[in-house]
Amino acid sequence: MNCESVEQNCSQTGRYRFQYHCVINAWRNATLEVCALNRTIIGYCTEYSINGIVIQDNYGADCTKFNPPCPSSYNSAEAYKYQTCYDLVKRNRKMAEYAVTKHPCSASDIRLCDKLVVPILTILNVIRAHVLQ
Repeated sequence: MNCESVEQNCSQTGRYRFQYHCVINAWRNATLEVCALNRTIIGYCTEYSINGIVIQDNYGADCTKFNPPCPSSYNSAEAYKYQTCYDLVKRNRKMAEYAVTKHPCSASDIRLCDKLVVPILTILNVIRAHVLQ
């Protein structure tokens, strides 16, 4: 991420001063650019919660354990300095691409899929029968 190069046009509304943030989303699979109020982040990557409409700590990403680590506390507008948080996004995107391209029912693994279909359907039918009782 090269957030330092982005033009930052956040405004001040009343007594609140919004600042530019370049952060990850709650699922750690995308980055977002938002104008938001600053927060002190305590040892985690900074995320923007679309549901909460707020900058917050991403408790699934303890960046103090990363290499290099983030500080134990920092200003949310400085999240761009801790690139290991953005590496999570890259890694999660690669895992998603792998899951799509390496589907277990590829042509070379069709026999494995055939062996799994019957037991899975049997289990689903048993569950359905118990739910409908």
